[in-house]
Amino acid sequence: MRSLLATLALALSFSLSASHLITGHFSFEHVSTGTATSVYKVSLVLYRDVTGVAMPTSVTAYYEKLGPNGVTSTVSLGQASNGALAGNCGSTYGIEAYTYSANVTVDNNTGYTFAYSTCCRPSAITNIANASSQSIYLSGVLVNGKPAIRSYNNSPEIIPSVATAYANTTSPFEICSADTDGDSLSFQIVAVKSGSAATFAATNIAYSAGYSNAAPLGSGSSVTIDSTNRMLVIHSNTIQNAVVNVKIVEWAQDTANAYKIMGITEREVLVNIVSPSAAPPQTLIEATSASATFGESDIYLNTSDAVFPTSANFDSVQVQLFDAFGNATNFVTGSSPISSSYDAFKLHTSDSIMPGPWTLIFGYSADSSALTGLCDSKLIDTISFFVAPPAPILVGPSDSIYASANTTYTLTNYQYVDSISYSLSNATLISSAPDFSSFEVQWGPANGAASFTVYAYNGGVADTAAIDVTIYGIGLNELDGSVALYPNPTEDFIYLRGAPANTTFELRNTTGQLLRSGTLTERIDLRGVASGTLLLTLKNQHSIKQYKLVKR
Repeated sequence: MRSLLATLALALSFSLSASHLITGHFSFEHVSTGTATSVYKVSLVLYRDVTGVAMPTSVTAYYEKLGPNGVTSTVSLGQASNGALAGNCGSTYGIEAYTYSANVTVDNNTGYTFAYSTCCRPSAITNIANASSQSIYLSGVLVNGKPAIRSYNNSPEIIPSVATAYANTTSPFEICSADTDGDSLSFQIVAVKSGSAATFAATNIAYSAGYSNAAPLGSGSSVTIDSTNRMLVIHSNTIQNAVVNVKIVEWAQDTANAYKIMGITEREVLVNIVSPSAAPPQTLIEATSASATFGESDIYLNTSDAVFPTSANFDSVQVQLFDAFGNATNFVTGSSPISSSYDAFKLHTSDSIMPGPWTLIFGYSADSSALTGLCDSKLIDTISFFVAPPAPILVGPSDSIYASANTTYTLTNYQYVDSISYSLSNATLISSAPDFSSFEVQWGPANGAASFTVYAYNGGVADTAAIDVTIYGIGLNELDGSVALYPNPTEDFIYLRGAPANTTFELRNTTGQLLRSGTLTERIDLRGVASGTLLLTLKNQHSIKQYKLVKR
């Protein structure tokens, strides 16, 4: 029966033309999960040579449940979209991508192999022997959940593209996006396949002379994988059109922390190598913006065009980072792309970012794969950015202030201040510490509203710290002796005589911290209070008085 299906499939595939379909790949998107089954959107992207015949409105794919006695089923995938893939780097090779999709119901916690085959590839594919007579075999494995991991799975997204590059240059190209489900991905270059989807019989294609699975772009060329950045890095010394097959395996940890396979996709990448002489004038990539936050170790960078990340990119060889003093002691150690178009990155540095002006210089000492974009374009630019210091804050008392009283205020984050200016309302600045860490202010002379504002500068940028107070009408120098306090200085207790009934008290230190409060009795317990000058405020319905005490 399988032999008959294979014969029919091969006969149908020949009707599509023997010289228009180049390559393709499967993808799987979870739609819903029921008690025993799940629904997935199964998609097949096919790349067409525009010189061939028109693509059909639907194609047939085969799928089979993994395990013994798997039953082969078919699904008709309808054409969902199509579009031309722009020719880059002066390439004139016309390519279109057609996406075919359909929903498929599968059993839960099982795996399925999906396959599609047809004949044949265009003769323009140089690394395949007799490409117009060898069939195409595309496949993928859908794992519909595992009990110890999760009940579904999505394959990583593959954006249709052609890897167009200049001969004799090193160029990276995205294999796929980060996995939608957060799975780890591994990559392997495997042989391009031919065979029959109806029987799931795949064989390695025959390579042209000088090509092999180990050298899919020919001898003297190189194809490697940067797994960290999901990049296929190619270098070809020959102008050609070739197909390179990359096996993508999804891995997830179960409840026992063992890694399990959650899906397999084989992506055949179309590699289009062109001559640099055919290209338009090269445009340099620009750094359009950069920013960072105090105390963090990442810098956010935007570029005018794509910069394809590899493990050799965005390090201290290609990028120099200078602080406000021209020092290069904080280094760029790597990057993470934060946009699918590869024009936004998070640069990782070796130390925390401090306040002040910073400068990034790209291509300072570029190596052979430094900061490369499409068509061997390079990021060679300089950009400066300012990192704001943490906000300064004035700390000190803002209530129970009396005319003519001297009060000390401290400034947080003063160590990031280059210079200061200040303004006062109904107050006088008596003194300030040389490092701007503290200020002594005399409030008044008038009662009512008053304020003290500090303008703290770092790198020419000002930040404001302010404190507003209300001044009462009685100052320390105007106090009478109607209330006797003794002993003063004291160690444990302060005794009071002559205070009216229902007088309340507040005891504060010179920074305004409230230490004791309540209704006044004949004594106040100072045990546990730190030694130093204290301010005692007595209040009743007739007056407010303040006294200086000294705790030994």
